[in-house]
Amino acid sequence: MLRSGLLHSSWNKISELRASRAHQVQTPGLGIKLFQETKYTVAVFVAPPINITCPLNSASTLLSGTEEQNPFHFLCSEKISSFSLHTPAFQLFDSAYKNLFGLKKELLESKKPVIITGAALGGSVASLFTIWLLETVEAKLKRPLCITFGSPLIGDAKLQEILENSLRNSCFLHVAYASQTPMKPNFKPFGTFLICFDSECLCIDDPEAVMELLGGASAVDQIDYGEVLDRLDQTVMEDSRLMIDDVITRMEERAEKKKVRFDQLKKLNDIKISMIYIEWYKKKSKMSKIGYYDRFKTHLVSSASPFDVDIEKRKIEVNDYWRSLVEEVEKKPQSEKSVLKTRSLFSGNNYRRMVEPLDIAEYYHNGGREYRASGRSRHYVMLEKWFREAYPKEQHRGKGTDLSELLTFDSCFWSEVEDALIMIKSLNTQEGDREALLSKLVRFEEYVWEMISKREVSPEIFLEKSSFMKWWKEYKEIIKGFRSSDFTKFMKDRMYERYGQAC
Repeated sequence: MLRSGLLHSSWNKISELRASRAHQVQTPGLGIKLFQETKYTVAVFVAPPINITCPLNSASTLLSGTEEQNPFHFLCSEKISSFSLHTPAFQLFDSAYKNLFGLKKELLESKKPVIITGAALGGSVASLFTIWLLETVEAKLKRPLCITFGSPLIGDAKLQEILENSLRNSCFLHVAYASQTPMKPNFKPFGTFLICFDSECLCIDDPEAVMELLGGASAVDQIDYGEVLDRLDQTVMEDSRLMIDDVITRMEERAEKKKVRFDQLKKLNDIKISMIYIEWYKKKSKMSKIGYYDRFKTHLVSSASPFDVDIEKRKIEVNDYWRSLVEEVEKKPQSEKSVLKTRSLFSGNNYRRMVEPLDIAEYYHNGGREYRASGRSRHYVMLEKWFREAYPKEQHRGKGTDLSELLTFDSCFWSEVEDALIMIKSLNTQEGDREALLSKLVRFEEYVWEMISKREVSPEIFLEKSSFMKWWKEYKEIIKGFRSSDFTKFMKDRMYERYGQAC
């Protein structure tokens, strides 16, 4: 970056715009100028000095809600619904908001790479403008680069978390002198920082290390970054001697955690191996005329074989993977949810339908009740929600379709079966309101019949040793002589034996 001359060029344009405003009688607001260079289109933002506008350690403004209330509403995610911005920077941005649409349109139409730059408070506004602009930059186009010089940190920990999990984070380069004082602890850095010393500099993107290294007492508006850039010795760009050993150690530890966190999609192929084992477990169980759900239930009571023990370990492995991935996706801004690509959506849906029944078996083995309302992990809820949003209608399954490999659509099916078995037990022991229990059992029957009619349930539920068949045998005795339905006829006539077979 230093060798390219881009930092020098950006600073020179900031200085030029500052000088032109200095000759004006009043310059209370935001100054903006567009430069059309041979290689770049450069948008420069300048603002009044921080020590004139407000104290450096200033207040923050909480933002949430809709577009009318929050121009950065698109940054909000399902987990982070609000965040705070540096009040003076936000006020300057907001005061010019209506006039910025023209600049935004011009930059989006630029055929050349776009550089957005500013110093001190002007750099803070440049950062806000860049975040706002990035929302409308098409994925196939080159993203703008925002370069700031000695600018205050503009957001809180929530904004940092949002941007850290966003593609936008790579679009920011903040040049800061080492003696620059960071703002109050509730303001956090994002993007890449070029931290300058007397004749050396260090380029890092670890936010905690940035906070440790910025710790002097200089006022940001008093630093001439033209002189700082001139002093830099490019040969020591990668000289780790600039950093204290414990700072390096902490950076390495955080980098390792980040690597684990952001390598989730890459790890998907490894997880598929465990899924293959679980699929084989399903097939092997079926050969013994017991579904894999009930085999796993039996294993939890008394382990049957090393294979069952291995499947339990693989269940934990795939659960950890998908839970972690869902947590990362939930942190992403709304407009970047497409990061869960089509391949991952289908893999997640298959995982949910295959593995959640095993979690259900464990939940009821441990004495749980009403799994869907009280015991279901959030990551299952979100995987189901995202898949349904992307594919509201699944492929039609005609009557002649072979359903032998079908995974039951409702991955909570077995929890409904377990709750129905608990209701049967309550009726037999005369616990609870008999009429209310019978009404719930009828609703369960209707729920099952709807799935059978739509061919959305696996034929495995009809295997001789399944929990569902256990429920049916007890249920038919309870309703004998007073209830008849399409479902009861289907079961009594053993029509289920032909269910799911190809014509």
